[in-house]
Amino acid sequence: MKEKALNWNDFATKLPLPISENKINGEWLQAVERIKKKIIVLDDDPTGIQTVHSIPVYTSWDLSTLRQIMKDQHKVIYLLTNSRALTSVKTQRLHKQLARDLKQIALEEEEKFLLISRSDSTLRGHYPLETKTIYDELKKEEKIDGEIIIPFFLEGGRFTFNDIHYIKERDLLVPIGQTEFARDSVFGYKNSNLKEWIEEKTAGQYPAGQVISISLKMLREKDIEGILHKLLKIKNFNKLIVNAIEYTDLKVFLIALSKSINSGKNFIFRTAASFVRVIGGINPKPLLTVGTLYPKGKPSTPGLIIIGSYVQKTTRQMKKLAELSNLIWIEWEVSQAKTQECLKAEVDRVIFEVKKGFNSGKDICLYTTREYCKNDSQNESSDKNLIFSSHISEGLTKVVQALKIRPSFLVAKGGITSSDIGVKGLNVKRAMVMGQIQPGIPVWELGSESRFPGLPYIIFPGNVGTDDTLKKVVEILRE
Repeated sequence: MKEKALNWNDFATKLPLPISENKINGEWLQAVERIKKKIIVLDDDPTGIQTVHSIPVYTSWDLSTLRQIMKDQHKVIYLLTNSRALTSVKTQRLHKQLARDLKQIALEEEEKFLLISRSDSTLRGHYPLETKTIYDELKKEEKIDGEIIIPFFLEGGRFTFNDIHYIKERDLLVPIGQTEFARDSVFGYKNSNLKEWIEEKTAGQYPAGQVISISLKMLREKDIEGILHKLLKIKNFNKLIVNAIEYTDLKVFLIALSKSINSGKNFIFRTAASFVRVIGGINPKPLLTVGTLYPKGKPSTPGLIIIGSYVQKTTRQMKKLAELSNLIWIEWEVSQAKTQECLKAEVDRVIFEVKKGFNSGKDICLYTTREYCKNDSQNESSDKNLIFSSHISEGLTKVVQALKIRPSFLVAKGGITSSDIGVKGLNVKRAMVMGQIQPGIPVWELGSESRFPGLPYIIFPGNVGTDDTLKKVVEILRE
């Protein structure tokens, strides 16, 4: 059945009223405290920190780093795998080794941990490969009862209702299977109903009829015992999906979840960013300003904006950004990434243009060609398209590596782009999440080991914000 788009205003008035924050926050925070495990979030691109603050992000996973993670004083830790940019073979290898090493280090350090596989709220990513690989490794030592799936992401307008996942576009809730994200060349899918999506992605291994769901009605009636009953029934790595429209919906779920964990149930999670904030007991903080980004004063050097994302929302945001003055535009021709010789020539050209622009004292916007050019044809495999994307990102990273002047700010738009620039271009090993400059748009404070210690690095997801959000971010950074 093809789901229909819903008018947001009509939809919102017909929902049962949410529980007020004041009535639920005390119980929610007590439930958070009852979960006596370190929460490790494996993030498949750097945008997953878009709901949290004051916690660390690690960008490598050698044994010494994993030991540092286990000893870190923070309860919630992000580990950036950037696996959405990897081929399926590399992703499987990474998650198998990571699960094995985490298990070993946790045993040595006598630390218990809970794993969240954080991925895109628009359902793109290596699913079910990543969580299945983790499950296969961890179950050798302990029982894993099930997988909990929560793609709700309030800040990005992603809602789940009646088991159907929607994206809010202006005044409409559009079923996710009818959006450009479902037509992704690498991670495409057909279904908006999460039960059917799971059946589709698992090739029938987990039929829609066997997937358990927590309804919005149960959450808003605060049916803790009913939710707990469903959680306690999960076995054999069966799937459970959680409907949600507000943060309070997840807080009610967390109360029941903590009870199930304390009774011995063990789960792996596949979620968007909002759930991390709830299970971590993290309250929101005000949006970042120039004053909080630059407590010692903003430098006078130009800023750099790099746009790799090619989704339609990003293109619309670029058009609004063009309304600003004193901005130099440099186009990166993606077709030049087809051969190493052409790639090198394009890198050299762009480095020269960026250097010239910086010398003029103006902010620079470096952007990839808007027509995304796949490796050869529309029929190329997902892995070949990923490899081609990585070549483009490699070129952008080399431009950052060649920077001689420390920019006053750096904005990177797109998941693969922002990860490669942060890890390879800026040499970040550990960063702190400062917060968000706009809803869903996080900022790293770069660590002392990086090329530009203390620099605010704005990680701007390709699919977040309204048409003028990118322009607004740059206006904030410019004071």
